Amino acid sequence: MTSERTFIAVKPESVQRQLIGELISRFERRGLKLIAAKLMAPSEELIGKHYPDDDSWLIPTGTRALESYQAKGEKMDMTPRELAMEIRQSLIDYYSNRPMLAMIWQGAHAVELGRKTAGSTNPLTAPLGSIRGDYSQESYAVADKLGRAMQTLIHASGSVEDAETEIKLWFKKDEILDYDLVMSQVMHRNDWGRIK
Repeated sequence: MTSERTFIAVKPESVQRQLIGELISRFERRGLKLIAAKLMAPSEELIGKHYPDDDSWLIPTGTRALESYQAKGEKMDMTPRELAMEIRQSLIDYYSNRPMLAMIWQGAHAVELGRKTAGSTNPLTAPLGSIRGDYSQESYAVADKLGRAMQTLIHASGSVEDAETEIKLWFKKDEILDYDLVMSQVMHRNDWGRIK
């Protein structure tokens, strides 16, 4: 079995709503293994590194945001990069120095399962059964009206590469545990429980 790791963060709004245990249970029920976790209040510097001042993050983010505004019939007189810089600053302001639970989950298809468990970034389009589909009434319109970052409840790495970058950013090597779960024999072997 090929195992991969993913970075998942329970965001401040979920901490305030006391959803930590519920959200953790979603990943446990998926069959993923928790190998690192820490409650922390990240610095502006850490959040700034997570949402980098780099065109590889800024341009796609700004382009998606502009497309979203255009779909709503709103005209934005900004370039994708300019809009993304505003979004980035909003994220830094919103997430820094607030309690978050940073975690690493491991298992087959951990990144893909993490994304599906979280649901689409826009809670209005997130399917029921996903974290955002079940626990959020948030929308871009609400966030824009309140002048803050959208509350998406949870962060889930977008790719294996993103996950490994985020894991290195948020965790030291000695904070990550390697251990076996009995359940992994049930899920990933074909000879468990055989009566002889």
